[in-house]
Amino acid sequence: ISLLLTLVYVVLTLVCGGALLLCGMTGVEATTHAMTTIATGGYSTSDASIGHFNSAAVEVVITAGMVLGGTPFMLILMAVRGRPEQLAGNTQFRAYIAILACATLAVAAWLVLKDHMLPLRALRGAAFSVASIMTGTGFAASDYTVWGAFPITLLFFLTFVGGCSGSTSCGIKVFRFQIVAAVVGREFRRIISPNEIIVPRYGGLAISQDAIASVMNFMAAFVFGFAALTLALGLLGLDFVTAASSAATAISNVGPGLGPVVGPSGTFQSLPDTAKWLLAAGMVVGRLEVMTVLVLFSRQFWRD
Repeated sequence: ISLLLTLVYVVLTLVCGGALLLCGMTGVEATTHAMTTIATGGYSTSDASIGHFNSAAVEVVITAGMVLGGTPFMLILMAVRGRPEQLAGNTQFRAYIAILACATLAVAAWLVLKDHMLPLRALRGAAFSVASIMTGTGFAASDYTVWGAFPITLLFFLTFVGGCSGSTSCGIKVFRFQIVAAVVGREFRRIISPNEIIVPRYGGLAISQDAIASVMNFMAAFVFGFAALTLALGLLGLDFVTAASSAATAISNVGPGLGPVVGPSGTFQSLPDTAKWLLAAGMVVGRLEVMTVLVLFSRQFWRD
């Protein structure tokens, strides 16, 4: 299975690289950006990231690549092998696409109504930024921090979401939000009908108590890690926006934060060395999904 999933990654990278070559990138640029797009890594050959190319075609190709990078590779493999219903009918994938679509339309509508941007330009910019932030890729084609309060707030929350499990994206992952929503829905119905027996379901199947406990523990640890990192950065003198967005983008493995310092038009270069060490630690903890790292501090783990 691992070899097949690796093959999926290689094929997607080759397709993306070929498309970028057709868009006018050089061989090095196309190869680098194809690899980091499908891997949702966000590394670019230019300080201006994708904005350096100023190309609608490049942005469309990379947007599609980032969306695929956040999709479960196993489902992509099934779709290619003649079972597209496995992908189209997957509960997590449909929620993933729904979040991307709704967020993109919301930001595009804001840009059209508030900034009087042309509809196609607004849709292009919104789709790229939403996909980049939500999947944790971290590419930047424009400075979304000048779009206004609503897009900034929405993109900040999307920083935590991530893509699907079984993809290259990081963050909390869509399925965990779905399970939390199912559990909250059960508790809401219990308030209305205390005597009703309600079993939360995910994908048509009952969610076990162990699964619920695992998700809730992860969510609590993730929020605690974000809060602790934000406070630590605040103690070093960073303002709240810089500290909070830096902590969020580090633990979610996204890349750009908010504000003039760590936003898409800035860098982390000016931050104190201690802050950089803390953010590096946050990126490792986030990539390993928090609980794996916390277990290392348990005496029982080392005794066993």
